[in-house]
Formats: sequence, C-alpha cells, structure tokens
Amino acid sequence: MQSSLPPLYYPVPTRQRELTVKRVLFHVFLFLVTCVTTAAAGALLPRILFDNIDFSVAGIFSIIANHILDLKSLLFAFTLLTILGMHELGHYFACRYYRVRATLPYFIPFLPIIGIGTLGAFIKIKEPIRSRRALFDIGIAGPIAGFIFAVPAAVIGLLLAFPQVGAPPIVFNDPLLFVAIKWIFGLHGRYQWNPIWFAAWVGLIATSLNLLPVGQLDGGHVIYALFGKRAHKAVGVGIFVTMIAIAVTGWFFHHWAGGVLYAVLLVVMLFSKHPPTSDPFEKIGNARILISILGLLIFVLSVMPFPMSIS
Repeated sequence: MQSSLPPLYYPVPTRQRELTVKRVLFHVFLFLVTCVTTAAAGALLPRILFDNIDFSVAGIFSIIANHILDLKSLLFAFTLLTILGMHELGHYFACRYYRVRATLPYFIPFLPIIGIGTLGAFIKIKEPIRSRRALFDIGIAGPIAGFIFAVPAAVIGLLLAFPQVGAPPIVFNDPLLFVAIKWIFGLHGRYQWNPIWFAAWVGLIATSLNLLPVGQLDGGHVIYALFGKRAHKAVGVGIFVTMIAIAVTGWFFHHWAGGVLYAVLLVVMLFSKHPPTSDPFEKIGNARILISILGLLIFVLSVMPFPMSIS
C-alpha cells in the first residue's frame, strides 16, 4: 500500500474511470437544465404565492419568459443550487479521499410550476463503503458542507428582507437558525419573501431531511457508523413514529400535508437495507464523536417540524 493513500483505503479488484468526457458533459447538461428550471421557479414562486396570476399555460409561460432573467430569479437559482451542490460535493470529495467510486453530482430538474424547479441533487456511490470511519465521514461531509453555505445565505437574505405587511395565506415558519440570526441582528417579526432567504430556507429543509437517522440517508449513515446495525434500526423506527405524529399534527393545526410525504419517504428508507461495514468493531475515534455532536447541532438549527402554516 502506498503511503500517499488514506489509512483506511481498501483496494478493489477493478476500477473504472468516472470522469470521462461523456459523463462530465451529461452532468453539466443536467446542471444547466436545473439552472433554467430553478430560475423559472424563482420567477413564478412569488407570483403564485402572493399574486393573482393567470394560471393558464400561456400566462405561466409569459411570466417565465418575462422574468426568468430577473435578478431575483437568478439569485434564487444561484443560492439554492450552491447549497445543494456544495452538499453533494462534500460527499463526493469524501468519497475521493477514501478511494470510493462515486459519480459527480446529478442535479434533477423539475417542473417549476409545482415546486422549486428541482428535486435536489445526488451522487451515486458505486461500491461498498468498507470502513466505519469512511462511512461516517462520507455521510456527515454533505450536511456540513451545505450548511456552511446556507448560513451566509440566511444572514444576507434576512438582512435584505422587508418587514411583512398584513397576513399572507402561507407563512414560512422559521428554523432555529433564522431565529438565532434575527436575535443576533436585532430583527423582529416576519419578513417578506425574498429569493435568498427562501433558498436558504429550502436548503435547510434538505439538510434536516438528509440528517434524519433513517435508512441510507446521511443521518442513517452516521448512526450506523457510530452505533451499529441494531441501534440504526431502532432509531429509524422511532423517527418514523415521530414523523407520523408530526404529519397528523401538521395537518390539523397548520393545514400542512408535507408530513405525509416525509412519512412515506421514511417508509421507503426503513425498508432499504443498510450495507454492513467490513469491521463492525472498528474504533470510530473521539474526533468523530465531536463531529457527530456538530451534526446534531446542524440538525437542530435546520429542522422545521411544520415548515409552513396555511390559513
């Protein structure tokens, strides 16, 4: 074994190049399409949420054509895709460090009329992660990287926001990170929608969902690496039961149905078996235990049991 390799490197019999020109171009193509769909969503969202727009096909296309290149639309796309992209690059570079085969991030474009223009991004890990330490590092690297970029976006977005006038039909509830930023800068009350803080808000939802300690989500990898198979399963079931309670409460008290979608996602995660590591007794190290506490703090600052309240 060469000395330049990480100490937990495990060789594999055959390896294929991941960064071929064809593959890189495909990733770039998906990213560019997602830039267009998220910018279109940035043009549509404030008008769908707060204006009486023409919901005909012609009306929607007119709004997109006239506003997709507005500064607000571009800021939304740039901020959101930066947070999501840095999350996935955190995973990617951790995989590269441990010589685990993984693809570049796939960005997933989606119809802007019914969402934020994207279903997120992911990397495909193409071989087993054989070490508990590698599993932990790869799992936690994404949320930390994304959160590092979400924090300044939240600060800038809230500092640039105008106070909310009146009672909007949809209220986007603050995560604890937003509450802390408002307290630090002496901000009070609710603020009007703007593309930067909203992109940070969406990024924090993605971060908190990924940190749920269930299945093969990032938090599931972390729990599996820290405590093993049994704890991973027990914690996952507990989180699922909690999510059912959140879904019911959200529906009756906030008129928010997103908790049902979260619960369905967790069912899928619970039934996806987590691959074992080669040495379940490998020492994880005190440094990683401290980092896991940082991951828990990021989850607490990001999570929103009821992201929206609808009147």
